[in-house]
Amino acid sequence: MSSVSLEDVEKSYGAFTVLKDLNLEIADGEFVVLLGPSGCGKSTTMRMIAGLETISGGTLRMGEREVTNMHPRERNVAMVFQNYALYPHMTVLDNIGYPLKVARVDRATRRRQIEDAAKKVDLLPYLDRYPRDLSGGQRQRVALARALVRDPEVFLLDEPLSNLDAKLRVAMRAEIKHLQRSLGVTMIYVTHDQIEAMTLADRVVLLSEGVIQQVGTPDDIYDDPDNLFVAGFIGSPPMNFVEGVARDGTFTATGVSNLAPPKDGKLTLGFRAEDAVLDQNGRFSGKVFEVEPTGEATYVVLEMGASRCIIRGDKKFRPPLGSELRFELQEGHSLFFETESGRRVRGAP
Repeated sequence: MSSVSLEDVEKSYGAFTVLKDLNLEIADGEFVVLLGPSGCGKSTTMRMIAGLETISGGTLRMGEREVTNMHPRERNVAMVFQNYALYPHMTVLDNIGYPLKVARVDRATRRRQIEDAAKKVDLLPYLDRYPRDLSGGQRQRVALARALVRDPEVFLLDEPLSNLDAKLRVAMRAEIKHLQRSLGVTMIYVTHDQIEAMTLADRVVLLSEGVIQQVGTPDDIYDDPDNLFVAGFIGSPPMNFVEGVARDGTFTATGVSNLAPPKDGKLTLGFRAEDAVLDQNGRFSGKVFEVEPTGEATYVVLEMGASRCIIRGDKKFRPPLGSELRFELQEGHSLFFETESGRRVRGAP
């Protein structure tokens, strides 16, 4: 396996710049997820690592080798696509073994390596079937086995679960994570689904408009976001935001009282639904706009002036619409951001 290093990497199409000064170190055996909205540059980054897109500027290394201008076949990477890219006229065995056939591996060795890869993804009983006879999850496992059989230095997965239904996505997430851990492979995974990123990654790389916004463990990014974009993109429901003004050490906003900010100026308060605790003497208040039972919990949408915030309550909690609720935030869970720049304001109040 191999580490991956991107140093000041850029990608442009004429005057349009897709990626700007991308710097990222991926350790050998690490599972890194590139996360962000459509058009943020995550798939372009993966395609540059694979060699399917040329790099406009900067350096790409795999281990000790510089591969910036190397042909894809010289990089020893394997890519799994969103649409599986299986050959419909070939059996599972032939689909898995196709890279070995192209590489002119002898028949006996090829069969042994195919069976070894198929065993790792529980496909041994299906080697004689065709893709049309398989479920979506089984087809995705064929694509994974075809990548495994090459024994690549780096695995690249481009939104591999987006075509599956919700239940199957959950099962396949567990399979991919277990496979990566058991093999100790370097895996780079692209998705726009923050749940996939949080459940799979050792580290998440969150991009927006071609720029890395934050790199960290799922816990780091969820609990300690660097800016408003990160805070709002990660989490379901997303973080609540209340805009206000801080003067003389007091933050003023509708529905908020006696809250000390870390600095004065136009600030945005951020907090998560699960960090709000109902308290009739709490410093926060809002009117119930809607009640959303989910089975395991109840989410209550509150109107706090021009803002709408969501707090989490017990699964049987059913406050009347239009009623006022007061709540408090758990200590240390009030985050502040500069309203104009979006930057996190750190430090104790």
